Amino acid sequence: MGRAAALKLAIDLMHFPSQVRSVRSAPLPDDVLIVVRIAAGDEEATREAAESAGRSHDVVREAATFFVEQILLYPGADSYRVLGARPEATYDELRRNMAILLRWLHPDRDRQGERAFFVARVTRAWDDLKTQERRAAYDRLQHRSEADKSRLQKKGRSQPNRPRSGQRWEHSWRHGRPVSRRHLHQPLRRMYPDGRQGLLRRILLLLFGRSAL
Repeated sequence: MGRAAALKLAIDLMHFPSQVRSVRSAPLPDDVLIVVRIAAGDEEATREAAESAGRSHDVVREAATFFVEQILLYPGADSYRVLGARPEATYDELRRNMAILLRWLHPDRDRQGERAFFVARVTRAWDDLKTQERRAAYDRLQHRSEADKSRLQKKGRSQPNRPRSGQRWEHSWRHGRPVSRRHLHQPLRRMYPDGRQGLLRRILLLLFGRSAL
């Protein structure tokens, strides 16, 4: 990706928020740090980004804030993403990003406390990754979780919910319950004594021919 990929993505996402879900599932841009710095109030980064993108400072800051909130700090994001980093990030990169995010979330900047609940996510992510031992344990847990998810998905694809061999189910016109074709062969007067058999007779003739009656 280009140098301004993260900022361009942030601006596009602000105008087309329906793309949030797909962006969450994609890897972070290489230059995501610039967006984090802008959100945190880095004036130099904001000025350079505004000049590069040809946008106002307010637009750049709003886009960066939206990106960090929706793509990094959403519920369910893994600890690397919360810190604006990839799994191969170094300890120093993780610590730097954590410090920038907490500066953005500091009460001096967030005077209304609108982002206070993000603090717990950032500190928890840092706690998961702040030592080699914790990071290794977290990586193992993530790997196991992904393996379990993949196994369940494969199992679901290989075992569709089908009726037992030799038994075909049809939609029931009684109480919304499925009935087998065997039950459709019962005399209509016994199944529907209230006179609805005329309509059902025509439907069954269309579906199965005269043998169904």
